[in-house]
Amino acid sequence: MKRLLVTAAVALILALPAAAQTRATGTIVVQVVADPPSAGVNWTYSGAGPLFKLGATATTRTASDLKTGTHRLVETTPAGSPQTLTALTCTSGKVDRLKAAATISLAADETVTCTFTHRALGPRPGAAAVATAEQYAPVLHLAAAEHYRPLAMQDYVAKASLRSGTPPRGKLAQSAPTLFSLPTGTGASYLDVRGAEPYLHASQYRTLEQQLEQSQPRPTVYWRIARQASTGTTAIEYWFLYLYNDFADKHEADWEGVTVFVKDGKPIGSAYSQHQGRAWNAATDDHPEVYVAAGSHANYPSPGSYRVKVCFTVTSRRCTTVSQRDNARGDGATLTSSDYDLVQLGGTGFTGSWGSGNYVLGIGLTRDRIVDPRRRSDYSNPFTAAP
Repeated sequence: MKRLLVTAAVALILALPAAAQTRATGTIVVQVVADPPSAGVNWTYSGAGPLFKLGATATTRTASDLKTGTHRLVETTPAGSPQTLTALTCTSGKVDRLKAAATISLAADETVTCTFTHRALGPRPGAAAVATAEQYAPVLHLAAAEHYRPLAMQDYVAKASLRSGTPPRGKLAQSAPTLFSLPTGTGASYLDVRGAEPYLHASQYRTLEQQLEQSQPRPTVYWRIARQASTGTTAIEYWFLYLYNDFADKHEADWEGVTVFVKDGKPIGSAYSQHQGRAWNAATDDHPEVYVAAGSHANYPSPGSYRVKVCFTVTSRRCTTVSQRDNARGDGATLTSSDYDLVQLGGTGFTGSWGSGNYVLGIGLTRDRIVDPRRRSDYSNPFTAAP
């Protein structure tokens, strides 16, 4: 009988260390959001168990049974790519967006969720907003002499480097910028199309345009919807980005636009961007006819040849009528909404210039810059263009 008791005591003693070794664990959930999606791009994550990737292949990873204590969760971008992270949040812990890292003090049975956000154009629009944008999408009539078509921002950025400072002597800041990595804070910067300059190598813009059209045959038109509660009016903005402005003033990147105004479910007119501001047209077609001037990309409601003024800033603001006329005859390609991609223009605007400076014939480089539409008053308050 004694022998049995001793055996049981030994078994009990041996069991105690195993119970003491039971460890407390927690869970870290990692989510990645990319808008627009980065096709084929994955980000690598460390600090929550074995290395794993999220992005094109998956968007969420749950790491369970992690030891309690401090975990440093880090996101790594693909080799050769700039940081594209625009936001980082965790339900617990400290985050450092610039380093794409989060420090988590994981407690027993705790679940911490961290979301890495790569977003350039804001949240995706609802179906009703998309339907409205399609309902009033403009018809673009290009001139036969036109060499450029509206393109996607990411395609333009892919042909440019980002420089800090002011043109033409800015320092290289990013050799391969993306929509996600463009600055949105203070500090002068500009996008410089590689291998071309308005006065030195202007012929290269056509070569670059041909490359862009081969890789992405469909043009892109951006849109935004704004509503004015006091009048019950809705403004549907359409924005066009061209690689190069080839007119009396010459500059990389040209943002132009047309805004359709709707009240009580019917269009009441449209505002057309031209050289100096916007011109009102009371036509009430669902799809406004837009005649795009060759080179300058100014927009007109009717085909024709137009006298224009060009304004520029050297020491002060000046405007002058130029001998070159806007050729908006519409004798080239016609682009309807079925011919181009409609993409919502949202998010935070790039604070730098979209090009390497504005050059005016006989004047040279001016102080004018190509401002992001999202930083313009006719984007934030388009209703000033309506009578």
